[in-house]
Amino acid sequence: MLRSYTLHLTSPRPSKKSKQINGPESTSSNQEPLLFLFFLSVTFSSGEPNSSSGEPNSELTSLLDLKASLDPENLHLGSWVGSGDPCGGTFEGVACNEKRQVANISLQGKGLAGKLSPAVGGLKHLTGLYLHYNSLYGEIPLEIANLTELSDLYLNVNNLSGEIPPALEHMQNLQVLQLCYNHLTGSIPTQLASLTKLNVLALQSNQLTGAIPASLGDLPVLMRLDLSFNRLFGSIPTKLADAPLLEVLDVRNNTLSCNVPLALKRLVDGFHYENNPELCGSGFSFLQTCGPNSERPEPYSGGSMGSTTKNIPETADLNLNCSQSSCSNKSSKTSQASVAVGIIVITVMVSFAAILTFSIYRRRKQKLGSAAFDASDSRLSTDNHVNNETYNRKNGSPLVSLEYSTGGTRFPMTAAFLVLFLTRLSRIFGSICRKWRQLLSTLLTRIYWGRVIIR
Repeated sequence: MLRSYTLHLTSPRPSKKSKQINGPESTSSNQEPLLFLFFLSVTFSSGEPNSSSGEPNSELTSLLDLKASLDPENLHLGSWVGSGDPCGGTFEGVACNEKRQVANISLQGKGLAGKLSPAVGGLKHLTGLYLHYNSLYGEIPLEIANLTELSDLYLNVNNLSGEIPPALEHMQNLQVLQLCYNHLTGSIPTQLASLTKLNVLALQSNQLTGAIPASLGDLPVLMRLDLSFNRLFGSIPTKLADAPLLEVLDVRNNTLSCNVPLALKRLVDGFHYENNPELCGSGFSFLQTCGPNSERPEPYSGGSMGSTTKNIPETADLNLNCSQSSCSNKSSKTSQASVAVGIIVITVMVSFAAILTFSIYRRRKQKLGSAAFDASDSRLSTDNHVNNETYNRKNGSPLVSLEYSTGGTRFPMTAAFLVLFLTRLSRIFGSICRKWRQLLSTLLTRIYWGRVIIR
């Protein structure tokens, strides 16, 4: 078209005769220069950046808002200015794609001490966000879930707090999620199981509680899962052990319990489980053998319990110490033990009352006999009586030769009978009766020596 246009400019003006002969052809040749100019204008206009769309300006605004939040004192991001070009190489840590869209922010280890602004959600073409090894604080903004093209999210080694946003499930291209070494609380969202491209999930060294979601075992390409140094409880889900590409599972320093799935033996050195005292299993070093009450409880699968169960998370296993049958056995054994203890206590009390009644009866009986004895023995001298009494005190046992303070009557058989009876009873009822025997022996001894002192 350019060649014909040049020839048209240099060729002589056609005569009327030739114009009549050529007819329509000459008319089309006259329109070719206009078409060519239109083509050139379209070509050059399409090669220029589309500044009228407003997208570069919106990304610049988001970057400046992000800067004000990450570096409020403007100590580290001074190159981020409103008159600059984010894709011109002047914005530190910012890289763009071939369409001049902000695609990467790498500010790791820059000493940033601010917060992560919700304005980050305006950078919708980000594929990598690297803010680790800083001193960022505050919560993870919900707007970060708008970064649907993001593949790498590194927020580890900061001072972030709050809970992990369940809205992260919308980041379907996420491959690496690094949130470790922060102060995150709450439970692990079960929604993370929808991140089908996730390779690495690092949540260690936080303050996470609750159980490990069994749904994490549905991640088809998960290779590394680090949940160590948290406050997680319950058992390790069997479903998690079935993750096809899992190579490393670290659950150290939690309060996990119950039996470890045997399928985790395939990880060999990639399975770390130390400092979980209630974990048990066979075939693992440093794990004790599971007892009869260490069965794995079934995961929650819904039911007809209504509102009482709707708040239970979809976890592998809750920290249950026994199944329903074993719990019922424990309760029945406890009731039987309480009944046995009650019977023993009642028997001891009845026996003690019987012994006391018998001793009172014997005491009254001997009082009646002592009156006749004193009348017949009045001829004895007082000195002989004192000498005999002194001899009996020296040679008799205080438990056998016990004297009552009323009238000086000897009562050798009652104390001996009490001690002998309690000794035989202690063989039946054990330590309870032995304590009663010791107490009675001490009491009788004190009564005896009190009688001696009075005399």
